[in-house]
Amino acid sequence: MGYLSLPVYHLLTNLGVEVVAAPPISKKTVDLGSLHSPEGACLPYKITMGNFLESIDQGADTFVTVCGAGKCRLGFYHAIQQLQLSKLKPVEFCTIDVDHLFTGLYHCLQQLAPQAGRLAILKQLAITIKMLKALDDINSAKNFYGSRSDEPDRIIDIAAGSAGKFMDCRTFRDIKIKREQVIESIKLLGEAAGSQPPKVGLVGEFYLLLEPYVNHQVENVLVKQGVEVNKFINTGEWVYANTLLSFLGLYSEEKAYRQQAKPYLNHHVGGEGLKSVGSALWCARHGYDGIIHIYPFGCMPEQVAQYALKNIAQDLEVPLLSLSVDEHSSDVGVLTRLEAFVDCIKRKKKGK
Repeated sequence: MGYLSLPVYHLLTNLGVEVVAAPPISKKTVDLGSLHSPEGACLPYKITMGNFLESIDQGADTFVTVCGAGKCRLGFYHAIQQLQLSKLKPVEFCTIDVDHLFTGLYHCLQQLAPQAGRLAILKQLAITIKMLKALDDINSAKNFYGSRSDEPDRIIDIAAGSAGKFMDCRTFRDIKIKREQVIESIKLLGEAAGSQPPKVGLVGEFYLLLEPYVNHQVENVLVKQGVEVNKFINTGEWVYANTLLSFLGLYSEEKAYRQQAKPYLNHHVGGEGLKSVGSALWCARHGYDGIIHIYPFGCMPEQVAQYALKNIAQDLEVPLLSLSVDEHSSDVGVLTRLEAFVDCIKRKKKGK
């Protein structure tokens, strides 16, 4: 899921766990997952199923996955996937409840690395979160400077290769130095004086926002077209808020976005539905030139959110593009709609 894989690999191997890295997502992954999934299952279920099946071929026998998220079907993924995979090979699941992320992660790591002490687990977990937050900052820098650069492709390549640069980091200071080096190299390619490109807010379902293969590289496509993208879900920020801050009672995602989403949505509807509406409303009130809502076909929370988003777009006169994605979606179809949307917001901005 985006740049999550390498820091998690770093975390587990440093705790003495033998890790089988799933192959990068491809058409084979999607086809394999779809073949072994219920027809009505949403796209993230099918792709993670494909990840597991490809990993079994490489010798994996234990899978780390998540459950929870209220009314979202994510809460049932692990149970159904384990039943299906057990028909092929005996497998174990280490399942983390996202509603109790810190304790779930800690107990999962204890299970996977029983030889590691408590201090070692907490240290590696802290380093991983710091690494993920650094990658968040690099991705934000890519979106900001890439949209203002004559060489957006080079900036995108620098950001894409940055995760590997953190694999030898052992301390917070190492991570800070690597982060500053990568961001500085991005800045050097993106100093377009006086450039103020259109700004778009990207909201929607968690997995689709974070995995470029599944969302058809929507961020990079927009950056190459000279559009600044602000994505309202980032891996490190989400993990940090829902582990340490939530554990200390300093953060509640539902509470944070329920107030922000009013009066268009007043209740938690599962998944990221409330967050999508709250983030979109914030964009509309802070001068964004457009909002893109991306979600899996059949995703119940995001379909509920979509009704509120349409009202926000109409009432506050902000362009809205909704992209519903499944295994049949094509790069060409998504690219065509994005190009038309960008042309629309650029003409509107020029008219202002």
